[in-house]
Amino acid sequence: MGTAGGGRAARALRLLLLLVLALAAVEYLFGSILDASPLRTYLYAPMHNVTPSIKNDKQIVAKKLLTQGTESVTNYTHTTNSSNKNPAKETFNMTKPNLSDDTSTPLLITKIMESIKNLVTTEEDFRDEPSLPLCDEMPPDLGPISVNKTEIELDWVEKRYPEVRSGGIYSSSNCTARHRVAIIVPYRDRQQHLAIFLNHMHPFLMKQQIEYGIYIIEQEGTSEFNRAKLMNVGFVESQRQRSWQCFIFHDIDLLPLDSRNMYSCPKQPRHMSASIDKLNFRLPYEDIFGGVSAMTLEQFTKVNGFSNKYWGWGGEDDDMFYRLKKMNYHIARYKMSIARYAMLDHKKSAPNPKRYQLLSQTSKTFQKDGLSTLEYEVIKVTANHLYTHILVNIDERS
Repeated sequence: MGTAGGGRAARALRLLLLLVLALAAVEYLFGSILDASPLRTYLYAPMHNVTPSIKNDKQIVAKKLLTQGTESVTNYTHTTNSSNKNPAKETFNMTKPNLSDDTSTPLLITKIMESIKNLVTTEEDFRDEPSLPLCDEMPPDLGPISVNKTEIELDWVEKRYPEVRSGGIYSSSNCTARHRVAIIVPYRDRQQHLAIFLNHMHPFLMKQQIEYGIYIIEQEGTSEFNRAKLMNVGFVESQRQRSWQCFIFHDIDLLPLDSRNMYSCPKQPRHMSASIDKLNFRLPYEDIFGGVSAMTLEQFTKVNGFSNKYWGWGGEDDDMFYRLKKMNYHIARYKMSIARYAMLDHKKSAPNPKRYQLLSQTSKTFQKDGLSTLEYEVIKVTANHLYTHILVNIDERS
């Protein structure tokens, strides 16, 4: 059955190739006549002034460029339509720059070539190797690990881990991952921590046999640091690049100490960093949800993401706990001997004086503050070897 199907496909392929050659000959012999004919209009469709529309709720003007072999995107804005009650349903408008008139593309021939490409792919499918088996639910050789807090150069780390693809994306070559996970890291002025973080996290995550990507979301400017809003940005921007199932919101100064602490999302939101060395490996209070936390796409959108209003240190994690509780979720945790983390030394930020006032209003305001009201400007997106760097302006507009 497979041989007969392959023979039919080969015959069809030869016929289509002949048709393409015939069209090319017509173009060569009668090009001057076609210039003034309706057939010319049909064969050639100019690709300038094109505004494709994709379902989403933001307006974007994007300009792509290549710098030193690394794909970057610069300058576009995100504005959520306040009339959209479901933050998971969004609208994108991409406007491409005009191309010159002499770059017209023969639409019919292009479509035929695409069909041939699909036909070749179909023919190759007859010879496809069996798909990879699913990775183990609990991969082998997991357990306590050490951490190296020694200062290292980012350039040196970037040359390591060749199995990681551009943008900090990884999936096992031996099995199909059960989990697709975006690691979202809010960031500013922590380059030394970034090098240590990447050097620790990549081997840790690879050992868990998950498919993952690391996104470093950097706040531009001098405004107070807004960790929660940066995590909202990371959620939106990472989804724009790939279809992730699970989101780990991760402080850059926390490093896991046990690879049994699986970076995946269970049926309930998970507080990952329950046991931190500088807190004597004790839980400060039962409702804490800070440091490192895991939520599915459904969980995060159902609570409208994080609040955008917490400028300065503290409060945003408790706000998220209240949102989750309001939507009838409870917090899951690994046992304290597994959920262990080492904290890197850093200067503590000034507390947000408005945090308690904001927390007192969470249950009434969370549906009007979060993903549904998120606004920011992307300055630049760069796919580095071990991470995707997204520089954003999140200042509030006057």
